[in-house]
Amino acid sequence: MPNISGNAALDVLIGLFFFYFLLSIVCSAINEAIAAVFRLRSQYLEKGLRRVLEGQENLDAFFANPRVQALVKPPGRFIRSRRRPSYLSSRAFALTLLDTFAPPHGAARSHDLIARAKHALGPAAHRAPGAPVVPAIVSRMLQDALDEEAEHVERFRGSIERSFDDMMDRVSGWYKRRVQLILFIVAIALTVAINADSYSIAQRLWKDPALRGAVVAQASQVVKNGKADCAQVDKQTPKTDAAANCVAEVKNLGVPLGWSDATSPHDAWSVLGKIIGLLVTTFALSLGAPFWFDLLSKVSNLRGAGPAAPGAKEKAS
Repeated sequence: MPNISGNAALDVLIGLFFFYFLLSIVCSAINEAIAAVFRLRSQYLEKGLRRVLEGQENLDAFFANPRVQALVKPPGRFIRSRRRPSYLSSRAFALTLLDTFAPPHGAARSHDLIARAKHALGPAAHRAPGAPVVPAIVSRMLQDALDEEAEHVERFRGSIERSFDDMMDRVSGWYKRRVQLILFIVAIALTVAINADSYSIAQRLWKDPALRGAVVAQASQVVKNGKADCAQVDKQTPKTDAAANCVAEVKNLGVPLGWSDATSPHDAWSVLGKIIGLLVTTFALSLGAPFWFDLLSKVSNLRGAGPAAPGAKEKAS
């Protein structure tokens, strides 16, 4: 297959970006599978709530609320351990918080959330029998809501919901950092396992015009479709199937992968080059598939535009 662009250097870049894009999908699928198996989202939600509610006893009382229980996935056939919700809306949090620490009592009717909050923040002797002690963070949350709006129930509840959203922003930051670390470890393992050496792949693409043209054609088709076919699986299909499909597509590209005597280093300089090539791939995969698809689209569009034809500028003017 001839070089279809006339710009070998640009085609090599497109080939590398396409390679990174496909392997990034593999890493993301494995990462999501790990997060699902270990229920990382629910763990970090529980961690954030435990910090707000100040203690396991308060946390258990909060999770025992029917609103929260409705969000819990039933135990599986093989895994019978206690489950926690992986998502909690700000409205559900506000109402559950009030049910837990400001339950209806006496004049504080169930729908009068403001009266219930005032009662919960009042003297301990006036609280409902058996009502848990309001934690300091929850107390400050309720007091801030009352200071902001002590007449309109919807605005009062909205203030509590905003406090929850602020907390979830911090929890999301914890979760993203952990997932990014796992993604980097997955990228290292995958890169070493299949010997995804960026330097060797770039060399092969540069020296083999037929391979370069074929890879560029596939990359252009993916950009045109706006998606990678290997990543298209339904909700019932495990994420690992998408990973396996994309690994198969990477192998079909024909780029040098795998360990053999020909691809293994044999002296100090080749060892150094191999390490650098593997590290470049690892750091590239840690950037994620959306990054590489966006960059691949931009470079492919640049290649498609090509240099202006002679005289085009004069005609345009």
